Amino acid sequence: MQIHKRGIVMLLVLLGALGLGAVPALAGETILSVNAGSGNTSWFISGEPSLVMNGFDLQAFDVALPAVIDAVTIAVDSPVPTVPVELVIYQDSNGGSPIDAQLLASVTYTINSSGSFRAVLPTPVTVTQRAVWVGFYLPVDFSFFADTSGSSVFTYWAWTPGSTFALSNLANAQVFGPADGSAPVNINLNGKARITAEITGSNSGGFVTQTAGTGGDLAVMQPYPNCQNLSYDTGDELVSLDDIVNLSCQITPSWQSPTNPIGYVQRGELYDIVIFKRDGVVVFNRLDIAVTHCIRPTAEDLATAVIGNGYGAPRSWRILPTQRFGDLICAEIRYGGKISYFVPGV
Repeated sequence: MQIHKRGIVMLLVLLGALGLGAVPALAGETILSVNAGSGNTSWFISGEPSLVMNGFDLQAFDVALPAVIDAVTIAVDSPVPTVPVELVIYQDSNGGSPIDAQLLASVTYTINSSGSFRAVLPTPVTVTQRAVWVGFYLPVDFSFFADTSGSSVFTYWAWTPGSTFALSNLANAQVFGPADGSAPVNINLNGKARITAEITGSNSGGFVTQTAGTGGDLAVMQPYPNCQNLSYDTGDELVSLDDIVNLSCQITPSWQSPTNPIGYVQRGELYDIVIFKRDGVVVFNRLDIAVTHCIRPTAEDLATAVIGNGYGAPRSWRILPTQRFGDLICAEIRYGGKISYFVPGV
Protein backbone atom coordinates (compact mmCIF):
# COMPACT_ATOMS: atom_id res chain seq x y z
CA MET A 1 0.00 0.00 0.00
CA GLN A 2 1.13 3.53 -0.73
CA ILE A 3 -0.32 6.71 0.70
CA HIS A 4 0.46 9.97 -1.02
CA LYS A 5 0.30 13.51 0.38
CA ARG A 6 -1.35 16.05 -1.92
CA GLY A 7 -0.27 19.19 -0.10
CA ILE A 8 -1.55 21.49 2.60
CA VAL A 9 -4.93 23.13 2.15
CA MET A 10 -7.47 24.91 4.32
CA LEU A 11 -10.74 23.08 4.79
CA LEU A 12 -13.32 25.70 5.64
CA VAL A 13 -16.22 23.54 6.75
CA LEU A 14 -15.60 20.61 9.09
CA LEU A 15 -18.12 19.15 11.50
CA GLY A 16 -16.48 18.93 14.89
CA ALA A 17 -12.97 18.95 13.48
CA LEU A 18 -11.47 21.62 15.72
CA GLY A 19 -10.59 21.30 19.35
CA LEU A 20 -9.59 18.50 21.70
CA GLY A 21 -12.35 19.13 24.19
CA ALA A 22 -15.98 18.08 24.35
CA VAL A 23 -18.38 20.32 22.45
CA PRO A 24 -22.18 20.16 22.04
CA ALA A 25 -23.55 17.98 19.25
CA LEU A 26 -26.92 17.56 17.56
CA ALA A 27 -26.99 13.80 18.10
CA GLY A 28 -24.52 12.47 20.64
CA GLU A 29 -23.93 14.78 23.59
CA THR A 30 -20.15 14.88 23.01
CA ILE A 31 -18.02 15.04 19.88
CA LEU A 32 -14.90 12.89 20.17
CA SER A 33 -12.08 14.64 18.32
CA VAL A 34 -8.28 14.44 18.54
CA ASN A 35 -7.85 17.33 16.10
CA ALA A 36 -6.41 20.58 17.37
CA GLY A 37 -5.61 22.90 14.45
CA SER A 38 -7.04 24.28 11.22
CA GLY A 39 -4.23 23.18 8.91
CA ASN A 40 -4.96 20.22 6.63
CA THR A 41 -3.05 17.79 4.49
CA SER A 42 -4.82 15.68 1.89
CA TRP A 43 -3.84 12.00 1.65
CA PHE A 44 -4.97 9.42 -0.86
CA ILE A 45 -4.68 5.64 -0.92
CA SER A 46 -3.26 3.47 -3.67
CA GLY A 47 -2.44 -0.20 -3.94
CA GLU A 48 -5.18 -1.79 -1.83
CA PRO A 49 -8.06 -0.81 0.47
CA SER A 50 -6.83 0.54 3.81
CA LEU A 51 -8.30 1.11 7.25
CA VAL A 52 -7.75 4.56 8.78
CA MET A 53 -9.02 5.12 12.33
CA ASN A 54 -8.63 7.38 15.36
CA GLY A 55 -8.47 6.31 18.99
CA PHE A 56 -10.28 8.02 21.87
CA ASP A 57 -9.88 7.65 25.64
CA LEU A 58 -13.42 8.16 26.95
CA GLN A 59 -12.19 8.95 30.45
CA ALA A 60 -10.23 11.90 29.06
CA PHE A 61 -13.48 13.20 27.51
CA ASP A 62 -15.41 12.66 30.78
CA VAL A 63 -17.76 10.20 29.07
CA ALA A 64 -19.14 7.67 31.56
CA LEU A 65 -19.81 4.07 30.59
CA PRO A 66 -21.91 2.61 29.18
CA ALA A 67 -22.01 5.09 26.30
CA VAL A 68 -23.66 5.20 22.89
CA ILE A 69 -22.11 6.27 19.57
CA ASP A 70 -24.68 7.28 16.94
CA ALA A 71 -22.76 9.17 14.24
CA VAL A 72 -19.25 9.42 12.77
CA THR A 73 -17.81 12.11 10.47
CA ILE A 74 -14.84 12.03 8.09
CA ALA A 75 -13.42 15.02 6.19
CA VAL A 76 -13.34 13.97 2.54
CA ASP A 77 -11.09 15.61 -0.04
CA SER A 78 -11.95 13.39 -3.02
CA PRO A 79 -14.19 10.29 -2.78
CA VAL A 80 -14.47 7.31 -5.11
CA PRO A 81 -18.15 7.62 -6.12
CA THR A 82 -20.31 4.46 -6.08
CA VAL A 83 -17.53 2.43 -4.41
CA PRO A 84 -18.60 1.54 -0.84
CA VAL A 85 -16.63 2.42 2.27
CA GLU A 86 -16.93 0.58 5.55
CA LEU A 87 -17.39 2.44 8.85
CA VAL A 88 -16.00 0.44 11.78
CA ILE A 89 -16.12 0.96 15.55
CA TYR A 90 -13.97 -1.01 17.99
CA GLN A 91 -13.61 -0.94 21.77
CA ASP A 92 -10.49 -1.82 23.72
CA SER A 93 -10.32 -2.76 27.40
CA ASN A 94 -6.55 -2.49 27.97
CA GLY A 95 -5.58 0.61 25.97
CA GLY A 96 -2.35 0.92 24.00
CA SER A 97 -2.36 -0.78 20.63
CA PRO A 98 -5.85 -1.69 19.38
CA ILE A 99 -4.54 -4.92 17.79
CA ASP A 100 -6.79 -6.90 20.16
CA ALA A 101 -9.76 -4.48 20.08
CA GLN A 102 -13.29 -5.85 19.80
CA LEU A 103 -15.33 -4.99 16.71
CA LEU A 104 -18.66 -3.43 17.73
CA ALA A 105 -20.07 -2.32 14.37
CA SER A 106 -19.33 -2.44 10.65
CA VAL A 107 -21.65 -0.43 8.39
CA THR A 108 -21.37 0.19 4.64
CA TYR A 109 -21.86 3.65 3.13
CA THR A 110 -21.29 5.27 -0.25
CA ILE A 111 -19.58 8.67 -0.33
CA ASN A 112 -20.10 10.56 -3.57
CA SER A 113 -18.93 14.10 -2.78
CA SER A 114 -16.18 15.94 -0.97
CA GLY A 115 -16.65 17.76 2.33
CA SER A 116 -17.72 16.49 5.74
CA PHE A 117 -19.46 13.13 5.40
CA ARG A 118 -21.55 12.37 8.50
CA ALA A 119 -22.47 8.70 8.79
CA VAL A 120 -25.53 8.21 11.01
CA LEU A 121 -25.54 4.68 12.39
CA PRO A 122 -28.70 2.70 11.65
CA THR A 123 -28.53 1.35 15.21
CA PRO A 124 -26.63 3.29 17.91
CA VAL A 125 -23.59 1.36 19.17
CA THR A 126 -23.17 0.76 22.91
CA VAL A 127 -19.61 1.05 24.26
CA THR A 128 -18.70 -0.59 27.57
CA GLN A 129 -14.90 -0.19 27.57
CA ARG A 130 -12.74 2.87 28.12
CA ALA A 131 -10.98 3.09 24.73
CA VAL A 132 -12.78 3.29 21.39
CA TRP A 133 -11.38 3.26 17.85
CA VAL A 134 -13.45 4.72 15.02
CA GLY A 135 -12.55 4.76 11.35
CA PHE A 136 -13.21 3.84 7.73
CA TYR A 137 -11.99 1.04 5.47
CA LEU A 138 -11.33 3.11 2.35
CA PRO A 139 -10.99 2.10 -1.32
CA VAL A 140 -8.02 2.82 -3.56
CA ASP A 141 -7.79 6.48 -4.72
CA PHE A 142 -9.99 7.75 -1.89
CA SER A 143 -8.48 10.90 -0.31
CA PHE A 144 -9.20 12.43 3.07
CA PHE A 145 -7.94 15.28 5.23
CA ALA A 146 -5.57 15.04 8.17
CA ASP A 147 -5.02 17.70 10.82
CA THR A 148 -1.39 18.87 10.58
CA SER A 149 -0.96 19.62 14.28
CA GLY A 150 0.37 17.34 17.00
CA SER A 151 1.43 13.72 17.20
CA SER A 152 0.07 11.00 14.91
CA VAL A 153 -0.09 8.27 17.58
CA PHE A 154 -3.90 8.56 17.73
CA THR A 155 -4.32 7.57 14.06
CA TYR A 156 -3.75 3.93 13.10
CA TRP A 157 -3.44 2.23 9.70
CA ALA A 158 -4.19 -1.34 8.67
CA TRP A 159 -3.93 -3.12 5.32
CA THR A 160 -2.79 -6.30 3.60
CA PRO A 161 -0.55 -5.74 0.54
CA GLY A 162 -2.30 -6.55 -2.72
CA SER A 163 -5.43 -7.84 -0.99
CA THR A 164 -8.09 -7.15 1.65
CA PHE A 165 -8.41 -8.32 5.25
CA ALA A 166 -11.31 -9.25 7.53
CA LEU A 167 -12.29 -6.31 9.72
CA SER A 168 -13.62 -8.61 12.45
CA ASN A 169 -10.09 -8.96 13.84
CA LEU A 170 -7.42 -6.29 13.38
CA ALA A 171 -4.74 -8.95 13.72
CA ASN A 172 -5.85 -10.14 10.27
CA ALA A 173 -4.10 -7.13 8.70
CA GLN A 174 -0.53 -7.85 7.61
CA VAL A 175 0.48 -4.22 8.19
CA PHE A 176 -0.86 -2.52 11.31
CA GLY A 177 0.33 0.40 13.42
CA PRO A 178 0.29 4.13 14.18
CA ALA A 179 0.81 6.89 11.61
CA ASP A 180 3.79 8.44 13.46
CA GLY A 181 6.43 7.19 11.03
CA SER A 182 7.35 4.07 12.99
CA ALA A 183 7.49 0.55 11.57
CA PRO A 184 5.73 -1.37 10.15
CA VAL A 185 3.53 1.38 8.64
CA ASN A 186 6.40 3.82 8.03
CA ILE A 187 3.98 6.68 7.31
CA ASN A 188 4.09 9.93 9.27
CA LEU A 189 0.91 12.00 8.98
CA ASN A 190 2.45 14.76 11.11
CA GLY A 191 -1.03 15.07 12.58
CA LYS A 192 -4.26 13.07 12.88
CA ALA A 193 -6.97 11.96 10.49
CA ARG A 194 -10.04 14.17 10.63
CA ILE A 195 -12.41 11.49 11.87
CA THR A 196 -14.75 12.33 14.74
CA ALA A 197 -17.56 10.51 16.57
CA GLU A 198 -20.70 11.64 18.38
CA ILE A 199 -21.28 9.91 21.71
CA THR A 200 -23.65 10.07 24.68
CA GLY A 201 -22.36 8.86 28.05
CA SER A 202 -24.38 7.56 30.98
CA ASN A 203 -23.43 10.73 32.89
CA SER A 204 -25.53 12.72 30.40
CA GLY A 205 -29.21 13.51 30.62
CA GLY A 206 -29.53 12.05 27.13
CA PHE A 207 -28.83 8.47 28.23
CA VAL A 208 -31.14 6.14 30.15
CA THR A 209 -29.07 3.86 32.39
CA GLN A 210 -31.66 1.63 34.07
CA THR A 211 -31.53 -2.05 33.15
CA ALA A 212 -34.10 -3.02 30.55
CA GLY A 213 -37.11 -4.96 31.70
CA THR A 214 -36.89 -4.08 35.41
CA GLY A 215 -39.90 -1.83 35.30
CA GLY A 216 -38.44 1.34 36.83
CA ASP A 217 -40.30 4.02 38.77
CA LEU A 218 -42.81 5.25 36.21
CA ALA A 219 -45.13 6.91 38.72
CA VAL A 220 -44.00 10.35 37.57
CA MET A 221 -44.91 9.60 33.94
CA GLN A 222 -48.08 11.30 32.74
CA PRO A 223 -49.80 10.92 29.35
CA TYR A 224 -50.38 14.06 27.31
CA PRO A 225 -54.11 14.88 27.18
CA ASN A 226 -54.17 14.76 23.37
CA CYS A 227 -51.49 12.05 23.00
CA GLN A 228 -52.49 9.25 25.30
CA ASN A 229 -49.80 6.82 24.11
CA LEU A 230 -47.02 9.34 24.77
CA SER A 231 -46.16 10.13 28.39
CA TYR A 232 -43.57 12.45 29.91
CA ASP A 233 -41.82 12.87 33.25
CA THR A 234 -43.69 15.55 35.18
CA GLY A 235 -40.83 15.67 37.70
CA ASP A 236 -38.45 16.77 34.95
CA GLU A 237 -40.84 19.56 33.96
CA LEU A 238 -41.91 20.78 37.41
CA VAL A 239 -38.83 20.09 39.54
CA SER A 240 -35.69 19.66 37.43
CA LEU A 241 -36.64 22.49 35.06
CA ASP A 242 -38.19 24.51 37.93
CA ASP A 243 -41.52 24.77 36.06
CA ILE A 244 -40.11 27.45 33.74
CA VAL A 245 -41.43 25.65 30.66
CA ASN A 246 -44.59 23.80 29.71
CA LEU A 247 -45.06 21.07 27.14
CA SER A 248 -47.99 20.30 24.87
CA CYS A 249 -48.62 17.54 22.33
CA GLN A 250 -50.75 17.01 19.26
CA ILE A 251 -51.05 14.01 16.95
CA THR A 252 -50.22 15.06 13.39
CA PRO A 253 -50.75 13.32 10.03
CA SER A 254 -47.99 11.00 8.85
CA TRP A 255 -47.24 13.15 5.77
CA GLN A 256 -45.79 15.79 8.10
CA SER A 257 -43.00 13.43 9.14
CA PRO A 258 -39.43 14.26 8.10
CA THR A 259 -37.71 11.71 5.87
CA ASN A 260 -37.03 8.45 7.68
CA PRO A 261 -33.48 8.18 9.03
CA ILE A 262 -31.27 5.74 7.13
CA GLY A 263 -31.94 2.18 8.23
CA TYR A 264 -35.20 2.90 10.05
CA VAL A 265 -38.95 2.88 9.38
CA GLN A 266 -41.39 5.00 11.37
CA ARG A 267 -44.15 3.18 13.23
CA GLY A 268 -47.07 4.32 15.35
CA GLU A 269 -48.46 7.80 15.74
CA LEU A 270 -46.57 10.97 14.84
CA TYR A 271 -46.49 13.44 17.72
CA ASP A 272 -45.70 17.15 17.60
CA ILE A 273 -44.30 18.52 20.86
CA VAL A 274 -44.25 22.25 21.58
CA ILE A 275 -42.14 23.55 24.46
CA PHE A 276 -43.01 27.07 25.58
CA LYS A 277 -42.23 29.44 28.44
CA ARG A 278 -44.74 30.83 30.88
CA ASP A 279 -45.20 33.90 28.69
CA GLY A 280 -46.11 31.68 25.72
CA VAL A 281 -42.83 32.11 23.82
CA VAL A 282 -41.94 28.87 22.05
CA VAL A 283 -38.56 27.35 22.99
CA PHE A 284 -36.57 26.18 19.95
CA ASN A 285 -33.20 25.80 21.65
CA ARG A 286 -31.89 22.71 23.41
CA LEU A 287 -33.18 22.22 26.95
CA ASP A 288 -30.46 22.24 29.61
CA ILE A 289 -32.20 19.31 31.30
CA ALA A 290 -33.85 16.54 29.30
CA VAL A 291 -37.45 15.46 29.80
CA THR A 292 -37.99 11.71 29.75
CA HIS A 293 -40.67 10.54 27.29
CA CYS A 294 -42.09 7.04 26.92
CA ILE A 295 -44.10 5.37 24.14
CA ARG A 296 -45.90 2.03 24.19
CA PRO A 297 -45.12 0.38 20.82
CA THR A 298 -47.04 -2.56 19.45
CA ALA A 299 -46.06 -5.96 20.83
CA GLU A 300 -44.34 -7.05 17.61
CA ASP A 301 -42.19 -3.88 17.57
CA LEU A 302 -41.24 -3.82 21.24
CA ALA A 303 -37.96 -5.73 20.99
CA THR A 304 -36.39 -3.45 18.35
CA ALA A 305 -38.23 -0.12 18.70
CA VAL A 306 -36.30 3.10 19.32
CA ILE A 307 -37.51 6.67 19.78
CA GLY A 308 -36.73 9.46 17.34
CA ASN A 309 -36.85 13.23 17.85
CA GLY A 310 -37.33 15.38 14.72
CA TYR A 311 -36.19 18.99 15.04
CA GLY A 312 -34.18 21.72 13.36
CA ALA A 313 -34.85 23.76 10.20
CA PRO A 314 -35.74 21.85 8.17
CA ARG A 315 -36.68 19.19 10.67
CA SER A 316 -34.78 15.93 10.55
CA TRP A 317 -34.92 12.81 12.70
CA ARG A 318 -32.32 11.93 15.32
CA ILE A 319 -32.55 8.39 16.69
CA LEU A 320 -32.10 8.58 20.47
CA PRO A 321 -30.55 6.19 22.99
CA THR A 322 -33.64 4.21 24.00
CA GLN A 323 -34.37 1.95 26.97
CA ARG A 324 -37.18 -0.56 27.44
CA PHE A 325 -39.20 -0.75 30.67
CA GLY A 326 -41.74 -3.55 30.47
CA ASP A 327 -43.93 -2.70 27.47
CA LEU A 328 -42.67 0.89 27.25
CA ILE A 329 -39.68 2.41 25.45
CA CYS A 330 -38.23 5.61 26.87
CA ALA A 331 -35.74 8.28 25.82
CA GLU A 332 -34.58 11.72 26.91
CA ILE A 333 -35.99 14.65 24.89
CA ARG A 334 -34.21 18.00 24.73
CA TYR A 335 -35.91 19.58 21.71
CA GLY A 336 -39.47 20.36 20.78
CA GLY A 337 -40.60 18.95 17.46
CA LYS A 338 -41.68 15.56 16.18
CA ILE A 339 -41.57 12.39 18.28
CA SER A 340 -42.29 8.88 17.12
CA TYR A 341 -40.84 5.42 17.30
CA PHE A 342 -38.90 3.50 14.67
CA VAL A 343 -37.85 -0.04 13.89
CA PRO A 344 -34.92 -1.18 11.72
CA GLY A 345 -35.84 -1.37 8.04
CA VAL A 346 -35.47 0.27 4.65
